[in-house]
Order: sequence, then structure tokens, then C-alpha cells
Amino acid sequence: MSRRERWAWIALVVGALVLRLIDLGSRPPHHDESVHGDFAHALLVDHAYRYDPTYHGPLLFYVTAPVFAVLGESNISLRLYPVLCGTALVALPFFLRRRMGPRGAWWSGFIAAVSPSFFYYSRFGRNEAMVLLSTAGSLALFWLVRRHGSRLIPHIGWVAALHAISKETIYVLTPLVGLATFAAGWRDGLWNGVRQGFFWIDRYRVQVGVAILWAFLVCMTAYTFFFVHPEDALFPLKAIQYWYGQHSSQRVGGPWFYHLPRLALYEFLPLVAGLAWCVRRHGRLRRFEVFCLVWGLASIGMYAYLGEKVPWLLVHQVLPFVPLAGMQLGRTFGPQGRWWSRTLAGLGIVATAWSTLASSFLYPAITPADPHAEMMVFVQTTPEAGEIARKVKELAKLPHDGPVAAVQGEAAWPFSWQWKGLEVYWDLPPEGVRPRVVLCDLDKEEEARQRLGEGYTMRRVPLRAWWVEDARSVTAGEILRWFLTRRAWSEIGSTDMLVFESSRP
Repeated sequence: MSRRERWAWIALVVGALVLRLIDLGSRPPHHDESVHGDFAHALLVDHAYRYDPTYHGPLLFYVTAPVFAVLGESNISLRLYPVLCGTALVALPFFLRRRMGPRGAWWSGFIAAVSPSFFYYSRFGRNEAMVLLSTAGSLALFWLVRRHGSRLIPHIGWVAALHAISKETIYVLTPLVGLATFAAGWRDGLWNGVRQGFFWIDRYRVQVGVAILWAFLVCMTAYTFFFVHPEDALFPLKAIQYWYGQHSSQRVGGPWFYHLPRLALYEFLPLVAGLAWCVRRHGRLRRFEVFCLVWGLASIGMYAYLGEKVPWLLVHQVLPFVPLAGMQLGRTFGPQGRWWSRTLAGLGIVATAWSTLASSFLYPAITPADPHAEMMVFVQTTPEAGEIARKVKELAKLPHDGPVAAVQGEAAWPFSWQWKGLEVYWDLPPEGVRPRVVLCDLDKEEEARQRLGEGYTMRRVPLRAWWVEDARSVTAGEILRWFLTRRAWSEIGSTDMLVFESSRP
């Protein structure tokens, strides 16, 4: 590896880390982030955990709790683990330089670094960043076996298990990978592909057995909370029953094409470049490339079918196209690249960087007070709610009698995690108890006034907000205006709360 290539990788990885750390704690915690922070807090303080598929696998809590112990509980420490996973994903293609080519590997890392969805959800206290890293890592280990030998095979088991103990998307990924493997084997003829597959398993049966054992032990240990809850050994049944129910009921539903405009408007660079690579090499695709192409197209189809429609599922659809797009950009910006191809790719990179900047730094939270909104931001805690959280923390540092705040109703999340350690009454306060700040639902106004009495001012504040994406009459011009300015073409919705603040000094 040349000195120039080495420094290019160092700059890419360090840059990805620094950009993910900038202003990491300013965005108010999403509802899910606050729940995850609460789970990690309970694990740290009470040493208690029980698997609930509603909140996905335990790995996020097992890692975040020690981070809290070292750094304290904050938005930054809550999001640090995803930041590190997202940065590691950027570095991962470095180990595939011989298979993808030096340029293709570096550009794959670059795409992982600037992808709007990868970037946003690697600064978010959810499981997506580790899911991407463990999925890509286990597949990379498999592709490296030919060069580095069978000693890598056992590691595939525990690396893949990190996905399994992070999120139930493992049950979606498994059939997709199986289909992509089948398609890659079909390239050399169905019978030859099946025969080679069985030959590979038979040749490395000991190593494959160890990999399966490692995966089993990791999953069983994690899901049973180190065997404290052996009844959770049937975690796959528990997970599939719950999430199939969510798919059937469409708890967070949407049209089948929900993800398609988001892919087109945010992730056009990896999708277009990846498909361009496959079209250009039509008839000459290697099994590795066929695998990624079929996996990517099948993922888009699968998530169009599934009833759960949320923007963080974008990352699972984008991942398979990243190595294909990296190889295309490596060729485009290499000696064989044409001027028009470089121009188009350059415009795509600039547009992608703009989307990343806008979604993660300019408009990462939505509020009815601001007409700008991101399609990738989902029912986000508002900046106004974040300001209230900070204000109460400051008030708690001053001398006071009784609880500094009281919270009733919807506002319990995200404040119940943000105000850990503060003296807070978690309901409307009884008569005679006068916190400095009281939050409640709109229908509790009269009851709150009666209990609090005189000496409070009241205002209505948005707690969570979302973009009501009414696309029935939207024009191409309005979509273009949104892309350039991020000004929403339809209204911003919100769930509001009442904030009573004591007027006494």
C-alpha cells in the first residue's frame, strides 16, 4: 500500500469520526432514544434487564450502560456507541482492497461516510449502526476466507450474532442473504453452485460448526441476560410472533412505496452508481457483485412489503449497493474515467453532502415554528422541548423545596430519562406542592390550574413534531424547492403539551 493510499484512508476515517462527533448532543433525544437510555440506566443502576422485542435486542443496552458509567448520562454518551460503529463501518472496506481494488474500497468507505441515512443514524441512539457493521463485517470475513484461510470462519459466527442480539432485522436479512447466495451460485449454473456450496461446507465443517456454536452461545448469553432469565431461550419465537403482529397490524404503517422517494431523494448516489456498475459490467459480473445486486434489489422489495414503515429502515436497503457504487466511483475517478462521468458523480457527491449537512446539522429536529423539515426525521422531539429539559436541569442546581418539576401524560418521554437523578413528581402534583415547572397534556389544563393555584404562567409547547407529507398535489417544482431549501411543501404536525412555570424568582 502506497503512502498516499494510507493517508487517504487515515483522512477518511478520522474525518468520518470527527464529523459524527460535532454537535452530537444538541439534538433533543428522540422518544426511542430516551427509552433506550432508560433501559441502559436500569441496567447500570439496578443490574436488571429482560428481553422485550418491542425495544429490540440487548446489545445496545449492554454497551451503553458501561459508557454511562464512565462518561455519565447525556445525549452524547447515549449516541457514542452508534458513532463508533458508524466510523468502523467506514473503515471496513479497507480490508477488502484486494477484492474490490484500492480505489473501489476507498470510495466504498467514502460513501459509507457521507451517506445521509448512514450518517444520521450513526448519530442516533438506536441499533442501526451496529446492525450495518455486523452484517458487513460477517460478509467481509466470508469473502476474505479464500485469501486468509479457514481460520476466519469461526469469527463469522460471533460477528453475525452481534446483529442477532442487536435487532430482529436478522430474521429479514437471513432469507435475503440466502436468495442472494442462490443467485450468485446460479451464475455458474445451478447444479455447480449447489455442489460448490456443499463442498465448501463439508471442507470446512469443523470451522463452520465452531462458528455456529459461537453464534449460539453469544445469542443465548445475551438474550437470557447471562442466563438469569433462561425462559427467554426461545427468543426467536418471541421476536417473530411480536414483529409479525406489527407487520400485520401496520402499527407504523404507510404506502408500499414509502421508502422509494426517500431512497431517490437521499441515497441516489449509492443506488445510481451501484446500478451503473452492474449495467456496465453486464454479463461479466462476478459472484460477489451478483450477490450484492440481488441482495440490494430484494431488500428494497422486502421493505416495500413489510408493514413497518420508518425511515431508519433505509440503511438496510442501501448497504448492499455500497460496494458496487464504490467500485463504480473508483473507476469514474480513476484513469479510465470520462469527464462527463466525473461531472455527474461530482454533482451527486455535492448533492449527497448537502442532504447529509441538512438532515444532521441544519434541520435534525422538526418544529411547527420552522417550515423546514426532513423526510428522514421521524416524529422527533422538538427543540422547544429540548430547551425545557435544559432549563429544568439548571433550576435543579438552585436551592428549592420539594420537586423541581412535575410531569404528567405524554411528556413522560423523553423527560423521564433526561431528568434522571432530579427530584421530579411523575404526575400532576398534589395541592400544596408547587414545582418550578409542570408539564401536562392539554386536557389536564383545568385540573392543573386548580392544583397549582396562583403564581404560574402557562404556555402551549410542541413536544414532538413530524412532517405531514401530503404528496397528493405536490409538483416537481415543489420537490426541487424542498431539496434545495428543505422547506416543506405541506404542514408540520405536532403533539403539544402545556408548560406551567412558576413566576416566583
